[in-house]
Amino acid sequence: MHPHLVVPNSEVQNTIDILTAEGWMGENLRIHASPDRETRLIPLSIQAPQALPPPLDEFPITITLGIVEDRKRPSWLQLLRDMIGEPLVEKHRKSWPSSHELVGDMMILKVEEPVREFQSQIIRSKMAANPNIRLILEDRGVKGEHRVRDLHPIGVRENGKVAPVLEGTKYPTKVVTKESGHQIVCDPTLAYYSTRLQTERITTAVEARKLSETIGTGINVADPFCGVGPALAHLVNTHGLVSSILASDLNPEAIKLLNENLSKWIGMPSDPEITGIREWKKGVWSGVANAEDLLELGIPIGFWNLLIINLPHKFIDFLPLLLPLLDSSKPFVVRGRLVCGNGEIEDVRSLISDYFPNGSDIVVDPRSEYSPNTKLCSVTIRTFAPIE
Repeated sequence: MHPHLVVPNSEVQNTIDILTAEGWMGENLRIHASPDRETRLIPLSIQAPQALPPPLDEFPITITLGIVEDRKRPSWLQLLRDMIGEPLVEKHRKSWPSSHELVGDMMILKVEEPVREFQSQIIRSKMAANPNIRLILEDRGVKGEHRVRDLHPIGVRENGKVAPVLEGTKYPTKVVTKESGHQIVCDPTLAYYSTRLQTERITTAVEARKLSETIGTGINVADPFCGVGPALAHLVNTHGLVSSILASDLNPEAIKLLNENLSKWIGMPSDPEITGIREWKKGVWSGVANAEDLLELGIPIGFWNLLIINLPHKFIDFLPLLLPLLDSSKPFVVRGRLVCGNGEIEDVRSLISDYFPNGSDIVVDPRSEYSPNTKLCSVTIRTFAPIE
């Protein structure tokens, strides 16, 4: 018996995309139709949380016999076993790059030192199991002032042939990826972008829709750590949801990609040579800016209804600095992520509550382990009453 998500046929592909990005799809079991033929049963992995986040929480979970997938091509690990043998695979079983991230036609993974000597076999087995992948990038951590991932091409597929990449060889890394049907132009070598935050962005969109319904109008969204704009993709592409946008970031390369995306999503005029913050069209501000300086740059103050603070290590620091942006005469929402110690979640929630009126709904939800002693938490703050 195995847990399966019961999903309407019209939502199957979007659900598969989310589960795959999060690593929550059950392996070796088939997606199959339910008896009523109006829904499909999608197997969940043991890594999937018992309480799934939005929008997956809308679908019931049923425990039923799984159907073994016998039509799938071999997994990359099976292919690796064929290449190097079971004893070596088992010897290094904790070091293999079992997880990876797909961005467009690129795969991002980490190669641990104990299996570095098998890098060529890892590349060939991963690409054989994922025939649509053009390029494999090794993630060597983050670098530079803007904390961009240090990504190095290590495998490429050219003219149908897979080959290792010589150190220093360059390949195009600007791609178009999709989230919930929204196209996002990105280049993870120039600006941080992660498909694994898709559920966070969907949750933000759910909160935005509820807030818009409460206020009764389209909302004004401030995203001062916007990157290439993936959170905005889920908002501005929903008709009537967003009235005004403030999108800023310290990384000029991220802003160039953001402006390209906004041009496609909402017809915003842009100039790749201009990255300074400006109002490109009525109600749409974007550009390079330090979030600490936003209140001094001519941006409307006391105007915004939804504030996104996607800076986990400095969420608490920036929260009080950015609160003046919000229109406190109406209900508003703050969304973000933060890192805190395993035993500090209630203390953090209490600290956040000091900035908001009584009756505010403050949720600090631990989502994953960040390190052995810390957790990465999703934060949602809903304020219903005006701040005195």
